[in-house]
Amino acid sequence: MTGNIFRIGIDISTLLNHGPNIGAGRYIINLVRNLLEIDNKNTYVLTGRYTSTEYLEIAYNLKKDFENNKIELKFYGTPQKKLDLWNRLKFPPIEFLGFKADILHCPDYLIPPTLNKNIVLTIHDLAFIRFPQFNFPWFIKKYTIEVKRNAKRAKKIIADSQSTKNDIVNFFNINPSKVSVVRLAADAFFRKLPSKEKGKGVLKKYNIDKKYILSVGTIEPRKNFTTLIKAFNIAKKRNAGFGYKLVIAGRTGWKSEATYTEREASPYKDDILFIGKVSDEDLLQIYNQAELFVYPSLFEGFGLPPLEAMSCGLPVMASDSSSLKEVVGDAGILVPSEDHREISRQILYVLKNEKLKEELKKKSLIQARKFNWTKTAEKTLDIYK
Repeated sequence: MTGNIFRIGIDISTLLNHGPNIGAGRYIINLVRNLLEIDNKNTYVLTGRYTSTEYLEIAYNLKKDFENNKIELKFYGTPQKKLDLWNRLKFPPIEFLGFKADILHCPDYLIPPTLNKNIVLTIHDLAFIRFPQFNFPWFIKKYTIEVKRNAKRAKKIIADSQSTKNDIVNFFNINPSKVSVVRLAADAFFRKLPSKEKGKGVLKKYNIDKKYILSVGTIEPRKNFTTLIKAFNIAKKRNAGFGYKLVIAGRTGWKSEATYTEREASPYKDDILFIGKVSDEDLLQIYNQAELFVYPSLFEGFGLPPLEAMSCGLPVMASDSSSLKEVVGDAGILVPSEDHREISRQILYVLKNEKLKEELKKKSLIQARKFNWTKTAEKTLDIYK
């Protein structure tokens, strides 16, 4: 460490292994890019252990894109079996392989084998403790032990929301002063498009041939799509002229069977579309052309999709649970996550009320502007210092 110049280590393993399209991967790429935008004094040592080279280029591009920054890359390719053993033995520490930094930020719960004493740990949520029924017993056991141990070991913890901070303090008995809330933001790419930039080609590609209600997220129990399908069924049944489709975008996650079964059982299943994981380019169009965004998730550490929808100027409805109250604020409609009748009532109310819809669209754009990655990076850099 020389004067006030630091070597800041960031473990980007999640990005290297899973890419930028999952929540933690998106967090890492946006955080690193924005740190490099605001700070060219400190050296950034990006490290990571990877089992596939699929996403390596993303990391190498950072170095190309920020030629005036001091960036070092310390990546270690390893087969999955060897990686599991490495994690179990916690040896060798990455310092033995050439990694050297004053602090190490671990942005996705886990700490690699390291000798570093100055660890900043990001914990996105404790869903696996709050809702054990939605996870596998081995996963809950493993992660509860590991994340609790990491939380005790870290010098500082970053939580995405006040809701997550409260959970960390309560479940792990951590001193509140050790935990800082640093909110995320939607990717700047998600924005309201002028009419001339909206193309029907993308909708055609996914067989979206009428007005639609949109939801986005991994198909897993926590996202609560079964309740959304039930709400959609009621709206259809009670209103003969309800000519909307329900479009759900997102990859298939674990324990997804109940969601697909609910769709199959619906008399309106032809109007319920699961379109899978889509590219950001397509998603931007799909957000911009939806009539309403509904996010009935039971629990979120932050909740990026509603914020992305708001950035695109969509009226937003979300459950009144966990961090979603902080993200949506009074700019959207908050509903009880498991009351499909009330969700259905509110969907019909918004879609029938043009004045309310326009008001919600304006509020969405104002609310979305409160969150930006520059602020996230500045706060994170303060924690490093």
